[in-house]
Amino acid sequence: MALAENAVGAPMNQTTFNGRVDFVIPHMGRTELLLATLESISQQSASDRIDRIVVVTKNREPLPPVADSRVEVLYHPEARTISEQRNIGAAVVTAEVLAFLDADIGLAPDWLAQCLALLFNRPGTALVSAIQAVTRKATQVECLRTALSNRAKDTAVQFLPGRNLLLRRTDHERVGGFPEHLQTCEDYYYTEQVSHLGDLYYTAMTFYYHLGEDKTLAQTFRKEIWRSEYNLKSLSGRRIPIREWPSILLPFWVALFTLLTVLILVTPWVGLVSMAMALLPAGLYGLRLLRFRPAQVHLGFPFVFYVVYFWARALGTVTGIRHLFKGLN
Repeated sequence: MALAENAVGAPMNQTTFNGRVDFVIPHMGRTELLLATLESISQQSASDRIDRIVVVTKNREPLPPVADSRVEVLYHPEARTISEQRNIGAAVVTAEVLAFLDADIGLAPDWLAQCLALLFNRPGTALVSAIQAVTRKATQVECLRTALSNRAKDTAVQFLPGRNLLLRRTDHERVGGFPEHLQTCEDYYYTEQVSHLGDLYYTAMTFYYHLGEDKTLAQTFRKEIWRSEYNLKSLSGRRIPIREWPSILLPFWVALFTLLTVLILVTPWVGLVSMAMALLPAGLYGLRLLRFRPAQVHLGFPFVFYVVYFWARALGTVTGIRHLFKGLN
C-alpha cells in the first residue's frame, strides 16, 4: 500500500515538543489489517518520538511477531468493550502524549509530525485528528463515507471518530478515559468530553486510510445496525446538544413510518404517505450531500446510501433500547 499517493503536500510543521509518544491500539479479529497499521506507524518520519506501541487484543491465539521492538501485545480476551481495551493500554504506558488508533488504520508518513506540531503549536488545542483519504480503487461507498468524514476540515469540531486521535495524557486522565459502559458510540462520547478541555482539531495537513472501511451497501447496513445499538445509552451522564437530536429522533421517525407503510394493503393512500415520510430523511440528507459528492459517486447514489443507512440506524436504535434496562453481558 503506497501511503504517500494522496499526500497533502503541505510543508512539515516544526514543534518544540521533545517528549515521547505512546500508541495504543485495541484489536480483535483481522490480523492482516493490524499488521498494516503497525507498519504505517514504523514508517513515521517522527518515529524517533515513539516510545511504545501497545496492542490490546481480544484474540486468544498469539499474534505473529513484528520487526518493530517497540510493539507490545497485551492479551485481554475478557475485555468487554473497545473502551476497556483502550483504557488498559493507556494505563500501562507512561509517555506525555497518547496516540489512539483503531487496528485498521494506515497513517500517512508525516501523520505524527504534523499532529504533534498542531497539538503543541496551535493555541487551545486539546486533541488532533487527521482527515480520511481513499485509494484509487475505492468503491462508491468508501468515497461517500470518506466525504462525510471530511465535511469539516482544518477546523475545530464537536466530536470525532476514534480512528486516529492524538492528545496529552493529562487530558485523557482528566476526562476519566474512555466510557467502558458503551459498546459503540464510545469515541463520540469520549471526544465530546475532551472538547470541554480545548479544541478537537480536524486537520487536512496529513491523512490516514481506513483500511476496514465499508465497501458495499450490505456492509454499511450490517455495521450501522451494530453502531447504533448504543446510541441511546451513550446519552446518559452528559448534556445533549441540539445538533445531536436529529440523529436521536430520526431512527424512530423512519421506524414508525416504515411500520405504517404496511397500511398500503388496506388503505393505499395512508400507506403511500407513510412510505414517503419514511423515505423523507434519506431524500433530505441525500440532497444535502450532493455538494460534498465526490466525482466517483454517481448522482443518485447518496439517496440510495441514506435509505440503507437510515433503515439500519432505525433497526439498531430500536433494538438497542434493551441496553437501557440491563448491564453489559
